[in-house]
Amino acid sequence: MDVLHLCHQMAPETRGGVESYVQDLIGAQHALGHDVAVLTGSHQPWPEVGLETLSLGPVPVYRLHRDDLFFDLYSKAWHPGVEAQLEAFLLRHRPKVVHVHQWLRLTTNLVEIVQRQGIPAVVTLHDYYASCPRAFRLRPDGEVCLRPLGPASCRDCVPRYGHETAAELDAGIELFAAQNRAELTMADALLVGVAATAELIASTLGVPRAAFQVLPLGYRRRFAGRGPVPEPAVDGVLRFAFWGGVAEHKGVRVLVEAFRRLCQQPLRRLVELHVLGGFATTAFEAQLRAAAAGLPVVFHGRFETEALHRLQPAVGVFPSTCLETFGIVLDECFELGLPCVVSARGALGARAAGGGLVVDPGSAESLAAALRRFVDEPGLWGTLRARLPALPPDLDQHVAELEGVYAAAAVRRAAAGPVRGAIPDRHRAVVLRLQREGAFARLPVGERR
Repeated sequence: MDVLHLCHQMAPETRGGVESYVQDLIGAQHALGHDVAVLTGSHQPWPEVGLETLSLGPVPVYRLHRDDLFFDLYSKAWHPGVEAQLEAFLLRHRPKVVHVHQWLRLTTNLVEIVQRQGIPAVVTLHDYYASCPRAFRLRPDGEVCLRPLGPASCRDCVPRYGHETAAELDAGIELFAAQNRAELTMADALLVGVAATAELIASTLGVPRAAFQVLPLGYRRRFAGRGPVPEPAVDGVLRFAFWGGVAEHKGVRVLVEAFRRLCQQPLRRLVELHVLGGFATTAFEAQLRAAAAGLPVVFHGRFETEALHRLQPAVGVFPSTCLETFGIVLDECFELGLPCVVSARGALGARAAGGGLVVDPGSAESLAAALRRFVDEPGLWGTLRARLPALPPDLDQHVAELEGVYAAAAVRRAAAGPVRGAIPDRHRAVVLRLQREGAFARLPVGERR
C-alpha cells in the first residue's frame, strides 16, 4: 500500500468538508496509479472493536468501530483496542506513508502508533480539535475562545458527564493537551490549509509555529463543462442556499431566524431558502423545522453535489458561528459563480474576498440585513460575481505537492530513529483511575462491594 488516510468519519455514513476533501484526494491519487486506502472511525459502536470493509469506487475504506460509549468525549479519546487494531492493520498492509486527518473516534496516539512501525506520519489539521476539548473553540455561550489549552482556561467549558471532580477534569484536560502536543510535535509533516490555523493552534497548544507548513487544500472541480449558473431573473424567485453539515455551529439556526425576519418585511420579489445536508441530530432537525414553519424554506436532507447545479441558487449563505479553517463549500459556491454571505468568524470571511458580504457571527439581524440587500439592490449580485476569487489549485497540482511532502516525510522518518516524545501510559493511567473512582463514588453504598 502506498498511502493510508486516517480520518474520523467518511461517506456514506457522513458527508462534510473533511470527508469531501479526502474522497477527492484518494480518487486523484488512485487515478495516478497509487495504491491508496482509508481507515475511518464511525459513530456506531460494536460489542467489540472491529473493522468492516467498504469502498469508495475503486478505493477500499476500512471503517473501525469502537466498543465503548461517549467516545467523542475528549477525556475518553484514547483507546487501547483501537491501537491494537491499527497496529495489526499496519503490519498487514505496510503503507509507505500514513496521512492523518483526524483522531476523533479512533484514538489519540495515531502518529505514535504509525511511527513505531517505522512509517512516516503526515498530519493535515482541518479544524481546531487538537487545541480544544470542545473541538471548535466555541464556548457554550457562543464566545470564540482564543485561550491557551489548559485547566484554568477549559475547566468551566469542557464537555462532562456531570459528576466529575475538579481533579478529574483538570487531569483529563492536561492529558488531552499533552497527547495532542506530542502528536503534532512528532509528526513528520504538519500541514494546514491557511496560516491562521497554524497561528492559533501554535499559540494555544504550545507547538512552535515553524512546525506548520501551509498547503492550501486541493479542489476537484464539481461542475466542469457546465459553466456557472445563470444570473437570477429580476422577476423570478431569489433562492438563498446553505449546504454542508446541518449543525448548530454552522449557523443554520441563525440563518432560519434571519430568513424569518426577512420574510416579515415587505419584499419586492419572492424569496426561498434551501438547506441541503444531513442534520447533526434528530433533535436539531425538529428544532429547525419548527423554527421554519410557515416560511418558504426547503430542507433537502442528504444530497449529491450535482443537486446544487440543478437547484440553481442565487446566493450561497454560510453563517458559521465556529472558527472555520477553510470551507470547501466556498469553492463549490465560487465554481457555481455565486456570490456568498459568510460569517466574519474564521477563514470564511477572508476567503470570500470581494465576492461576498460578511456579517456579524451569530447575529440574525446582521444576516437578515445582508440577505435583504440582494432583494433591494438588483446590481449587487453582478458586482459581487465579478469579484469572485480564483479557485484553489486543482487536485492534480495538489497531489503533486503532497507527493513532495510525503517524500520529505519519509526522509525525516528514516533519519529520526526510535520514536521519541510519546505520552507514557502511566499518564493515561492516572486519568483512567480518577475516572473509575469518580464512577464508583456514584454507586449506592450497598453496591460498593
